Amino acid sequence: MFRRSRLLLLLMIIGLYAYAAALPLQAAIGNFSFAHISDDHTQAKAAITISEFENPQPILLEPFKTIALPLSFVIDTGDITEFGGAGPFKQYQDYFKNVNLPLYISVGNHDGTWRSLTYELRQLFGSPYYSFDKHGCHFVILNSSGFQHPLPSFGPEQLEFVKKDLEKVGKDHPVFVAFHHPPSTSEFSSRYDLDRLLDILRPYNIVCIMYGHGHGANAGKYENFDIVQGGSTYGPGPAGYQVYSIMDGVLRIAYKDQGPEAKATKKMLEKPLAAPAKRYPNISIASPKEGATYHAQVPVKVWIAAGKGEIQSAVARLDGAKETSALELKSGGSFERLLNAKTLSPGAHNLKVTFVDKDGKEYHRSTHFYIDSTLPKVLWRTMTDTASKTTPTVGADGTIYIGGYDGRVLAYNGLGKLKWQFPTKGAIAGQLLAKGGNIYVGSEDRYLYCLNAANGSMVWSFEAEEPIYSSPVSDGKSIYFACGTGAFYSVDAATGKQNWKNTAATYNIEIQPFLHDGKVYYGAWDTFIYCVDTSDGKLVWKQVGSASARMPAARYYSPGDCGPVVCNNVVFTPDRGYDCTLSDANTGTMITALKSVAGVGLSQDKQSVYLRCTNNKLQKVDSAGKTIWEAEVPAGMVPTAPTELNGVVYVCGNKGTLSAVSAKDGKVLWQYEATPQLYVLAGVGASGSTAYVMGMDGSLTALGQ
Repeated sequence: MFRRSRLLLLLMIIGLYAYAAALPLQAAIGNFSFAHISDDHTQAKAAITISEFENPQPILLEPFKTIALPLSFVIDTGDITEFGGAGPFKQYQDYFKNVNLPLYISVGNHDGTWRSLTYELRQLFGSPYYSFDKHGCHFVILNSSGFQHPLPSFGPEQLEFVKKDLEKVGKDHPVFVAFHHPPSTSEFSSRYDLDRLLDILRPYNIVCIMYGHGHGANAGKYENFDIVQGGSTYGPGPAGYQVYSIMDGVLRIAYKDQGPEAKATKKMLEKPLAAPAKRYPNISIASPKEGATYHAQVPVKVWIAAGKGEIQSAVARLDGAKETSALELKSGGSFERLLNAKTLSPGAHNLKVTFVDKDGKEYHRSTHFYIDSTLPKVLWRTMTDTASKTTPTVGADGTIYIGGYDGRVLAYNGLGKLKWQFPTKGAIAGQLLAKGGNIYVGSEDRYLYCLNAANGSMVWSFEAEEPIYSSPVSDGKSIYFACGTGAFYSVDAATGKQNWKNTAATYNIEIQPFLHDGKVYYGAWDTFIYCVDTSDGKLVWKQVGSASARMPAARYYSPGDCGPVVCNNVVFTPDRGYDCTLSDANTGTMITALKSVAGVGLSQDKQSVYLRCTNNKLQKVDSAGKTIWEAEVPAGMVPTAPTELNGVVYVCGNKGTLSAVSAKDGKVLWQYEATPQLYVLAGVGASGSTAYVMGMDGSLTALGQ
């Protein structure tokens, strides 16, 4: 009898599962509503808008003549603060102190540049990108914003998360995707940066992409995706928020202006949540193969899984070129062509194919490949599976060390093979220091780690009061570094015991300090350049940076991006306004300021300075700022230092063009495309005649002559 009842119960459970699986999609999805807010900037008016969530009520969606249920949660697509940091984040949280709705946050560029809020999001959600389920729908919150930098990008660690996350969800399940930047923005390094994400999303039932950044409330299409901008809770236009209503399997979105009337008046989007009957067709790129290297010719072989006569035309775009030529379609919606490799620069390239059907609908797929190089030679390339902005550090034995956005410290041997890895609990922004058989690295998890260089085991750790984004430096006895509050530390190199702490700076220090003649020099995101005595940590002088002195919004243009250098007792300090302040090293007195400078690096003989200029020039100047030579190279505005070693100066442009320049006369020796038009936010590492480039695509490339 007992066994029979258990069998009946089991059959009932199986029957219920079968019944649920047979239900139409709308029956499996609950009726609910939620708010999409954005661009709060910790403004007082934003707090007023957010207070409307304190007592959720039904909201009239006037354009649809329907009533939305009371809001059940809130998604914020970023720029929740003006400058990031713990204090402003607490202020933002206080806006919700009387709101009893779950809140899900994406990082905006204002949240991630000056003192990244990725630290706070890790505490709340485990990661700055994450997902959750509500009422039968899946929500993916991504981080498009730069890490301690405003430029948007999606690193491989995030793309892999999305891929695995959606594989669990299935292709019919309704999915909402949220991040800060508009898909159409030119702030991405290239269309390929975003295409890598969209190619993952295309096969799935993506209901809409939610974004912010522009303070506008609108909706539209981007490559077949419905996109919705969240407006702004404070303005400066009409403050308010988007109301998303899901009722009987249909999504309706309308914008509600700030105010007591429970009515949303601006129509945005109406669509069913069910996956479209016509699924996104599979596009196969047989060649060029992803990440492959080609020599004389690049064969392009592509086909699309579509019905006979369905596809009318096809185009291929190389490196985002606007100029395209129609491709001759063959049977089954395929095409082939040959690219002459000799017309392409050595290194990485991206290719995007687009098919157009008889109704004018477009279908896309992207890939990347490499063109072989004789000068420089590609010694090896490894994919680290994480974005990184850490300049590769080369140890005495030739080991290359980097830190990743995924929190790992990675050590590679001279052949590009992984020797060891050490996990921290936060992203790594600063360059690692190799000294005395140890590796020193600061992490967003607040710790400075001392690791054994040979095997990655921890020797000691030191906890700072906030996340550590700066690069540590050493005089052999002590390690000097800073944290998110602006506190600057000296700790014993052998034990990690604190020697002293200077609290003169009032906001985050993320640069690499510079040691000179018993003093340490650094810039902070509080507008000032600092000089501190290394013996006792006492302030010697501080001086406001040039751009902060002349700009109304002074903090935006602080000398906080690229560390200073000292040449013949003159301190060169670049800032976010792209001024380079020249100061007396002893007094801090400003001598002059050079314009259009993003980064500075000291020459190997310490008698001159290299300037990375925003007008795509590399300059060598003397200690008075007088030009010695100037080279036309794609230097760009990323605030990293040029590197000189053995008579060669290396500088990598914004989108990965690495240039090797003669230190003697500025002659360009060679160039190489290190990434397929994806950002390089790290400086160039060097050892002997080998240069090491770390890209935001996770590639670590070794190049030699």
